[in-house]
Amino acid sequence: MPGIFDTVVDPRVQSLLRREQRLLVELRETLEREQGDERRRVEELLATLEDLFTIVIVGEFNAGKSSLINALFGAKLRVEGPIPVDDVISILRYGEQASQKRISDYVTEQFYPVDFLRNITLVDTPGTNSIVQRHQEITEDFIPRADLVLFVTSIDRPLSESERRFLEYIREWGKKVVFVLNKVDTKSDDEIAQVLDYLKTNTRAIFGFDPTIYPTAAKLALEAKLGNAPPRDWTRSRFEALEDYIFQVLSEKERVRLKLAAPLETILSLSRKQFRMIESRREVLAADQARITSINDQLERARADLQSNFRQFVIRIDNLMMDLERRGIDFLERYVRIQHVMMLRDALRFREEFDRQVFAGWKGNIDATIQEAVDWIVRENMKLWSGTVEAFHRRAESDARNEEIVGRVGREFAYNREEVYARMRTNAEQRLAAYDVNVESRRIIDNAMRAVLHSFGLGAGALGLGYLLTTAVSSTAVDVTGLTAATMLLVTSFLILPYKRSKAKDEFRRRIEELRTQLQESLDRESSTEIDRMLRSITSAFEPYQRFYAAESEKIERFAAKLTSIDGEARAITGEIEKL
Repeated sequence: MPGIFDTVVDPRVQSLLRREQRLLVELRETLEREQGDERRRVEELLATLEDLFTIVIVGEFNAGKSSLINALFGAKLRVEGPIPVDDVISILRYGEQASQKRISDYVTEQFYPVDFLRNITLVDTPGTNSIVQRHQEITEDFIPRADLVLFVTSIDRPLSESERRFLEYIREWGKKVVFVLNKVDTKSDDEIAQVLDYLKTNTRAIFGFDPTIYPTAAKLALEAKLGNAPPRDWTRSRFEALEDYIFQVLSEKERVRLKLAAPLETILSLSRKQFRMIESRREVLAADQARITSINDQLERARADLQSNFRQFVIRIDNLMMDLERRGIDFLERYVRIQHVMMLRDALRFREEFDRQVFAGWKGNIDATIQEAVDWIVRENMKLWSGTVEAFHRRAESDARNEEIVGRVGREFAYNREEVYARMRTNAEQRLAAYDVNVESRRIIDNAMRAVLHSFGLGAGALGLGYLLTTAVSSTAVDVTGLTAATMLLVTSFLILPYKRSKAKDEFRRRIEELRTQLQESLDRESSTEIDRMLRSITSAFEPYQRFYAAESEKIERFAAKLTSIDGEARAITGEIEKL
């Protein structure tokens, strides 16, 4: 099949052509796997880059596209009618005789012995306002391959709403558009002028520049060409100006320039779309990361609050220790006296009485306080899980169901992100399901009690203190050999017992103070360990997303760098084409 560059010998053109081909290959390889439509369009551009200059004719199904093509041909070769007569793209090429070849479900090639088709390929499309949705879709699908768009609108209903939407679609692809205002023979000159002014104003608002508009009467022109109408009808049809543009203004040089420029317009349009998607992905990732950062900040505040609130239990245990000290001092004050000398001589009895009066109920109070503290930690753990991880998941799932977000970032990116969230949710649910409150409470209690018992000296508990005091006090039993009972009583009452009582009280106070300090340190350490463990468990739930964030961020920035390079090269080639 002949191509537009076959007879071009200008080395600048050949150089630009090769650069475009390399650029299209690079863009095709850069586009992500999920972007099948964009990759397919790039492949089509590569495949058709050296084809003949292609004019795509679009418009509503009753605007007169077929009449226009027949008028250009000078023969009734295309079927005309008030309803859609074709649901395919028709690529019109030169052929020695009329024939047709179906190349896909929605595209046919039709060959006609029309001389100007040797240099130009026409593409006839279904109507932009067809009630058959597929007609609209296949018309839109072909726009990126156009070197020039001939937009046909009827003077009966110029620039309808469907036409406005389609023009905005064409604008997105940056295609050169020439307007044909058809059926002007049905209106007066004043009416034609009014419609032209309306069309110029509204298309300028869409494209940002004054459009090229050719008012014509295609059917009248065809009848004049066929000799079925007087010569004045040819003049009335105003068709000559449009033909001059297509066959004269679009000289070989101009067609080559537009042919080179058209793929670049598509490349720049694709890059704009990709940059918007990149920015949307950055925004989504940044929003996710901001939420995680906010959660981490909340967890740090929660750490301080938890540690501060846990102090209430440490204070209560410390109060129990001070009560223990008070009871111990009171016991020593009452029992280390001469009237209890028989008990003082019996170490076992002394220890039992000390344990009964001083330590009675104390261990149970300690246990109950620690149990309450543990229950509080477990409840706070569950509240933090539900208040952070679950809230994040709900927001993520809401995003996953938001088609606007999916449309902006791409379905595969949204799917991958949703899959990460699903894994995070599954992991969180498994952890919560495995979180046995009783087992967890028992574990924490055991750790806390080990800390308490350790503070009392290798688990000796109350017996340790009782033994120390018994050793200190029971030595008051002096050797009475050679002493009279009166002398022994005097020595014990006034000399030994007060000294021993004072020494025992001092020792008891010192020991309790040490225990208070050790116990506070142990409880602070254990609570801090449990709080850290709790917060690590929550933050670890976000690790899959952190990995996703890092990988996607790196991927996005690589993609953006490649796209920036492609965009820059496309603009550079465009500048060179303008110099031709």
